[in-house]
Order: sequence, then C-alpha cells, then structure tokens
Amino acid sequence: MRTTDEKHGLRFEKILKGKKVDSCRYMTREEADAFGWYKRPLAIMFTDGTYLVLQSDDEGNDGGAAFIGGGDDEHTIYTI
Repeated sequence: MRTTDEKHGLRFEKILKGKKVDSCRYMTREEADAFGWYKRPLAIMFTDGTYLVLQSDDEGNDGGAAFIGGGDDEHTIYTI
C-alpha cells in the first residue's frame, strides 16, 4: 500500500514529467491582482500551454518562493 506522499508524488510526476520549459517570467501586477496576491511570483511557462506558478501555500494565499538545489550552485527563486 502506498503512502499519501507516494500517491501525491506519482500524481504530480505524471503531470510534470516530460514537459519542456518554454519561458519563465514574473506574473504581471494585473495577474497577481486577479489572484488577490500582493507578491508576484515566477511563472514557468511550458511549451504545451500549461504553466506552473509558485504559491506561498497550498491554499494559494499569495505568491511564493522556491529553492533550486542539487547542482554546484543553489538558488532561491524569490517573489517581487
């Protein structure tokens, strides 16, 4: 029997695996306002027209940051 985190990990792997990044940009002020957010997070745009937007929590209360690690250089993707 799979644990909850394994189930969710597989679900999101199916959604994200194989996608190709087309571009990255910060949300516009108008887009953030439409979400009711004060912060403007990075939006990662994929070639198939889908996108990934970083949120502060799973309820979508504001834009959020992310951490990139695993290589020689680690980074935080910050909000503006």
